[in-house]
Amino acid sequence: MKQVYKNNIPVLAAIFLITGAAVYLLLFWRSAAFRPPVQGDAGWEVRQEEETDRRNSVPILLYHNIDGKGPFSLDLEILRSHFALLKDADIRVIGLPEFVDRLGTSGSLGGRTVAISFDDGFLSMYTKLLPLSREFNYPITLFVYTDNVYSRAEKSITWQRLRELDAGGIAVESHSISHADLLRLYDRNGPESRKKLFDEIYLSKRIIELHLNRKIRYFAFPYGRYNLALVQMCRHAGYERVFSTDYGSNVITRNNYCLRRRHIKRDYSSGLIEKIVH
Repeated sequence: MKQVYKNNIPVLAAIFLITGAAVYLLLFWRSAAFRPPVQGDAGWEVRQEEETDRRNSVPILLYHNIDGKGPFSLDLEILRSHFALLKDADIRVIGLPEFVDRLGTSGSLGGRTVAISFDDGFLSMYTKLLPLSREFNYPITLFVYTDNVYSRAEKSITWQRLRELDAGGIAVESHSISHADLLRLYDRNGPESRKKLFDEIYLSKRIIELHLNRKIRYFAFPYGRYNLALVQMCRHAGYERVFSTDYGSNVITRNNYCLRRRHIKRDYSSGLIEKIVH
């Protein structure tokens, strides 16, 4: 019996120490000496509550194709109704450059504001979106992946058509080369995947700059998938901002580098669209 007791001494001692420590911490936590800091404590202040009403927050709408297949392609007349809703509700549409330039500043935008973006680069951007954007005089940003752009094609977007879009109020920015899942590439962490990541982020920027003869400022993550390391790669590549598909508005008083966009799907009702933009 004594031998069993002696063998259990380390276990009993550990239980005693843990129990004692738990009791001590509980009493210490409840004491006045261990309390959350309050206003006036040295080195700590309550941050002024930030105004996050609709006048200084900007939802960025994200569309894809027009009259195509899939849940992210809208009929042209449905898209027109969305644009008309913004106009009728006196909601101002601003371009991403204007919005980014306002980030980190104080004060409101003076009214409800939205920004509009499209991803991928379908031919409908040239045949349907360009006339519609001119009709409403809305600045729009189009993120393209370069494998989807051709030198010559009748049924696809071309570099010449992109130059016309860019000159006509639809600013072209980068969406990678092949629309690969960058997070999956990052997780592979091999020589080939690292080289491909470089191409998708760095090289896509340079290719579009050469074709458009201007600086590319923004990058949209394919599928909206990213991590902190990918965000840092985009910083080093020279992008001024990156864009995800995280839902929510963007508050102008926060100078965020990674900005949110709201996917707009084919089956969204007019009531839901109204709720998003209001």
